[in-house]
Amino acid sequence: MSEYVLETFGLTKKYGSFTAVSDINLHIEKKDIYGFVGKNGAGKSTCMKMISGLSHPTAGQISMFGYRGNEKELNQKGAYARVGALIESPAFYPNMSGYDNVELISRGISGVTKKDIDETLEIVGLTQAANRKTKGYSFGMKQRLGIGIALLTHPEFLILDEPTNGLDPQGIAEIRELVHRLVDEKGVSVMISSHILGELEKIAKRIGIIHKGKLLCEFNKEDFLREHSGSVILETPDAEKAIDFVKEQPGSECTVNKEKQIIISNCRLPLGSLIRELVHRDVYIHRITEEQLSLEQYYFDLTNS
Repeated sequence: MSEYVLETFGLTKKYGSFTAVSDINLHIEKKDIYGFVGKNGAGKSTCMKMISGLSHPTAGQISMFGYRGNEKELNQKGAYARVGALIESPAFYPNMSGYDNVELISRGISGVTKKDIDETLEIVGLTQAANRKTKGYSFGMKQRLGIGIALLTHPEFLILDEPTNGLDPQGIAEIRELVHRLVDEKGVSVMISSHILGELEKIAKRIGIIHKGKLLCEFNKEDFLREHSGSVILETPDAEKAIDFVKEQPGSECTVNKEKQIIISNCRLPLGSLIRELVHRDVYIHRITEEQLSLEQYYFDLTNS
């Protein structure tokens, strides 16, 4: 069996002569929080619809829980029974309560019991509001109710398409906390999309960037932060001694900008160790700062190039 909950192989979707997504190869691991980021219209929803079985790929294949094939074959293997999805904003009957909306939808899902509904409403934090009409729900509460419906079958893999879109900061924080609890307490793997990387940066363990229908890259967030440690900016009257020391460090580079600041790149020493070594060499440090390349800046550089 594969270690991945999901893999896609050359996933492609065309509408006539228009190619919405092309040759997408995704890799989502067990208990992963996979942030799928791209501008509006980049192809996020199209990919998620194909993965969740709501849209037929023009080309390519999907492997889910180690089973590879088309929608029919995956369904026969029971793969889709282990998946929950919230694609686009959920719609509810406004004059029905949250509980009644969920109960109505559950009638079309085999095996869902009253206990499942009660547990789901508790997981998404809506037990106290279960008997209120949904027309009185905030947008964030409706999003959580939609996620609750996706959780009715106790899925192992949850697909959330732009669940924080239009939410205020409190609503975004609630969704973020909910996703972490699902992963940590229930062992659920989550794929979550957004057009705002800043939101996903706070929650995702792995990130995939899609742009104009093509997957530009996938990476672990921790690996990215470690590998893109940024530059150190040093202000000192002892520039010559500082530059001599930096040149001794394997792979390190330094330049001097027009403000007479020394810019140190690719330094493998932690900032504290660098300061200690410079002081040991009698380099007077007027000011030293570290600039980290942010995920957001990396994303902008990729998608605007």
